[in-house]
Amino acid sequence: MGRDLGLDAVVEHFTLIGDELDWLRNKSGATRLGFAVQLKFLPFRGRFPKTRIELPADAVAHVANQVGIPAADMALYDFTSRTAKRHRTEIRELTGWHECSVTDQIKLASALVDEIWHDERRPEQVRAELYRQMREKLIEPPTPDQAAAIVRSALHQADERAIAEVAAHLAEAEGCPRRLDALVFTGLPGAEAAEDDLAETDEDQDEDDPVEAVLAQIKAHPGNVSLASLLDEIAKLLQVRAVAVPEKAFAGIGVQVVSAWRARASASSPSHLRRFTPAVRQVLLAALLFQRQREITDTLVELLNSTVHRINARAEKKVTEAFVAEFTRVRGKAGLLGKIATASLGAPDGSVREVVFPAAGGEKTLKDLVAEMKATNAAFARSKREVFKSSYSNHYRRGLMKLLGVLQFRSSNDTHKPVIKALKLIEEHKDASTTYLPIGADIPLDGVVRKDWREFAVHTPAKGPQRVVRTVYEACVFQALRDRLRCKEIWVVGADKWRNPDEDLPTDFETRRAEYYEKLNKPRDGKVFTAQLKHEMRQALSALDAALPKLPWVTIDGKRKSGAIKFTEPEPQKEPKNLRRLKKAIRKKWGTVALIDILSLFFFYQDRPGLPMALRVSGRLTVLPTS
Repeated sequence: MGRDLGLDAVVEHFTLIGDELDWLRNKSGATRLGFAVQLKFLPFRGRFPKTRIELPADAVAHVANQVGIPAADMALYDFTSRTAKRHRTEIRELTGWHECSVTDQIKLASALVDEIWHDERRPEQVRAELYRQMREKLIEPPTPDQAAAIVRSALHQADERAIAEVAAHLAEAEGCPRRLDALVFTGLPGAEAAEDDLAETDEDQDEDDPVEAVLAQIKAHPGNVSLASLLDEIAKLLQVRAVAVPEKAFAGIGVQVVSAWRARASASSPSHLRRFTPAVRQVLLAALLFQRQREITDTLVELLNSTVHRINARAEKKVTEAFVAEFTRVRGKAGLLGKIATASLGAPDGSVREVVFPAAGGEKTLKDLVAEMKATNAAFARSKREVFKSSYSNHYRRGLMKLLGVLQFRSSNDTHKPVIKALKLIEEHKDASTTYLPIGADIPLDGVVRKDWREFAVHTPAKGPQRVVRTVYEACVFQALRDRLRCKEIWVVGADKWRNPDEDLPTDFETRRAEYYEKLNKPRDGKVFTAQLKHEMRQALSALDAALPKLPWVTIDGKRKSGAIKFTEPEPQKEPKNLRRLKKAIRKKWGTVALIDILSLFFFYQDRPGLPMALRVSGRLTVLPTS
């Protein structure tokens, strides 16, 4: 016997209902029990049992109790006998189930195509959908080979339909098919000429063919973080955009389908792609460019973040080395001070050059000492900003300014709109040769320029209004942009990883809002929501109020001058296992997220496992009541 199902499943699937008991009137003993078990097993598994091993013991006992036959009599029923076969025929006539015919196989393949053509290509998932449809249509499953043939046929037809759909969208975009074909045909202006000269082109194809080089460049991965890599990726993005694959071409097509097409195009050389039909070739190339455009955009954002970080890190390293050299230059400062004091007291009326300099070991020693004394934190920060600005202006500015011309930054949060406004401002004046931004321009400073950069970025002359130093302001804007990008408060149009966080929500959120609110177990009425939140907060504060005096590491004493509450510093705890992996996974998926946000999301959604992951993670604001 098979594994027990449990009481609920047994009652649900193996209880005889309606006319089913009447169908057993002319049967007795093991025959009666075997017929009843086959009758209930068929809708439960979508097929008849082949051996007794498949039968759950508790299900057999439940059926036996209903038909008045001992469960042990099941051992006397042979599922391969003529009686069992006759029973199966009778059950088919009574229930409407039937064996899978050739006509059924054709219809099932067609139905599968309708279901999967736009977003599913995994054979195991298609096979599961096939069995679900067969059970729904009361069709017994065919042999494994026949089922595999149906799945292969459905996948092939689904791919053909999806390719035809995308090819039709590409044809609507003027010149797009011709530009796609130009990626794989040498020097030919359009697809028609390419098809006519296909054989000749293949024979003349050279490994150093510029067309193949362009396609290989588009496929290539970026290099290390550098200005050259940044410029290469910008050129690559412009090449992809020049083909102008329409965004709507893949509307309604699942990501895994597009990814499969892209993989085929990536693995195929231009000579292989030329052998495909025009529709297939153009769709594969369009899929490659469609995804590469998003990937290159993501790469550019990551290069932007890494470049700003590198400028900052190198500036800090350079200034640190300089300051360390200044600190270590003068040795024995305490003894030196004693010598100077002794010499000064011995000749109080003498000149500094005649008395102090010889005692100190020369004028150079005193200059080094003064330089060391000036090496304070403020001086360190000031020097670091100067090196940062110099490195940005003299080397990296060219690439970062070009980057602003190809990427579009957006923000859905008004708090970060000043950074967007600042980006537009510096792009407008990127070719200016002036030291300062123009007077009268609306220059956002709050939320863009950090306080420790203000004195460096804003020049206050003796007369006239304050002026903003253009290159310093640009460096501040890029630093602010990096911070906002990493926490995804600013997103990039056309990106994937750095896309609009609102796109992480289910696409049907607006139409299924009520259902998702129900899964969240939250009311849609804002007043009810806030009332519940206040109640939870009061309960939590009451629990804290009751528990706080009992904690051994907390002392509350209103008489203490240094403060009424004193915490005993706890001993350091061991780092939890896999904490670094968890941090890395969080950064990879959501960027730099504030810890309070992570904790809020965790406690808010931990008891709602039925909610889609994208909604649970990215729906922080959208899922709140809107009334």
